[in-house]
Amino acid sequence: MNSSVGINMMMKKFIFVVFSVILFGSICYAQNDIYLSLSATGKRSDIGVEDFITVDKNPNTAKFAKMLKEIIENDLVLSRYFNVIKGTADDIIPELKERLFLWEQKGASVVLTAFTSSEGDDIVFEIKMLDVITGETIWKQKYQNNSKNYRYMAHEVSDEVVKRFTGEMGIARSKIVFVNDGTRFKELYLVDYDGYNLRRLTRDNKINILPKWSPDGEQIIYTSYLYNNPDLSSLNIIKSKRSVISKYQGLNVAGSFSPDGKRILLTLSRGRFPNLYLISVSGEILQRMTDGANIDTSPAFAPNDQEIVFISDRPGYPQLYIMNVAGGNVRRLATSGFCDSPAWSPRGDKIVFTMRQSRMNYDLYVYDLPTAKITKLTNNQRNNENPTWSPDGRFVVFYSNRSGKGEIYITAIDGSGTRKLVEMPGASYTPSWSPVLTK
Repeated sequence: MNSSVGINMMMKKFIFVVFSVILFGSICYAQNDIYLSLSATGKRSDIGVEDFITVDKNPNTAKFAKMLKEIIENDLVLSRYFNVIKGTADDIIPELKERLFLWEQKGASVVLTAFTSSEGDDIVFEIKMLDVITGETIWKQKYQNNSKNYRYMAHEVSDEVVKRFTGEMGIARSKIVFVNDGTRFKELYLVDYDGYNLRRLTRDNKINILPKWSPDGEQIIYTSYLYNNPDLSSLNIIKSKRSVISKYQGLNVAGSFSPDGKRILLTLSRGRFPNLYLISVSGEILQRMTDGANIDTSPAFAPNDQEIVFISDRPGYPQLYIMNVAGGNVRRLATSGFCDSPAWSPRGDKIVFTMRQSRMNYDLYVYDLPTAKITKLTNNQRNNENPTWSPDGRFVVFYSNRSGKGEIYITAIDGSGTRKLVEMPGASYTPSWSPVLTK
C-alpha cells in the first residue's frame, strides 16, 4: 500500500471518519431608526434597486453598471435581511417625487440609486440610499476601484447597506476555502461566499486536507502530504507564500487559530495516541493540552480565548468535550451519537457539529450552550459534515453528498435556505469560511 494512502486511512480512523440596535452618527440617520427596528424585529425590509445610471458614453461603464447592480441585488437577497424589488430603466423618472411615489406603490421602504462612470482602468461608483416616503438621503458613498475588482466593490456596497440596517457589517466580502479532488488529488480551492471567483490555490498533485482560516483572513493552515507526512502547512493568501509549520513524524492535523492569531490548536500523534497541543505560529510547542490513551482531535477555540471544544473517544466513542485553555475543567456535552468536527459560533453561545445516531447518516446539529438544547439542521439527506460558521454567525457552510457526490452547501442556522456553493468536477470536502476580508 502506498505510504501516504496508508497514513491517510489511519488519520481517517483517528478523526472518527473524519442584535443589537446602534445609532447612526448623524441627525439624518437618527431620524430613520425605522430601518434599524425592522431588522431588530426579524422582519425583512423591502428595498428597491434602480437601474444604475451611467454618466459617460464609455460602453464598459454601462456593462459594469449592470453587473454591479446584479451583484448587489444578489448579495441583499443572500443576506436574508431584505426583500429586493428590482427596478428598470423605465422607473428612472427625472422628477424625484414621481420616482419615489412609484417605488412606494411597489412596496419599497427605501431605494438604492447609483451613478457609474469610468476613469482609465477604474470604475467610479456613487451610490445613494433614499427614504421612499420623505425623499431624504439616508446614506451616500463614493467608491472607486480597478475594474477587475468590480465584484469586490459591489460586495463592499452590500456590506455597508447591511450595516446601515442592522448595525453589523455584512459578509459579502468573505470567502470559503475547501478541498476538491477533481484532479485526482486533493487540492485547495478558494471561492467567494456567493460561489463566484473560483480559483485553485495548490498544485501539489498530493493530498491537502482540513483547511482553516486565520482570524485576520491572511493565512490558511491545512494538513499537507507534500513531503509524504501529514504536516501542518500554511498558505499566506496576501503574499502567496507557503511554509511548513509543524512536521513531527505522524499526525499534524489542522485544528484552529486562537482568536488573536498567535497560537494554533492541533492534533499531534508523535508516534503515540493523537492528543491536543497548543503551538506558536512558528511551530514551537507551547503546551500539551491532553495526555492519555485516547484519541483527542478536531479542537476549536471559543471566541473569548478561554475555552476550547474538541472530540474525544474517552467514553468509548467520539463525543463533544469542552476544557479551559489553561488546562483542566474538562467536561462532556451530553449528546446521543457519534460526534465530529465541532465549531464555536462567533458570538460564543453555540457550537455546530456533526453527529450520527444509531445507523443513520451524519447530520448537522447546533448545541446552544446557555440552554443545553440541541437543534438538528439537516435531516437524513445522506451525509452532512464539517460545518463552519459565517463571520456573522447566521449561516454555516458544510460538506454533503446528498447529490451523489461530495459538494459544499450553505444553510441558515435554522436549517432553511440551503444552497449549493459552486458547481465543479470532482468531489469537494471540508470547507472553512473566512472572516470579512478588507484587502
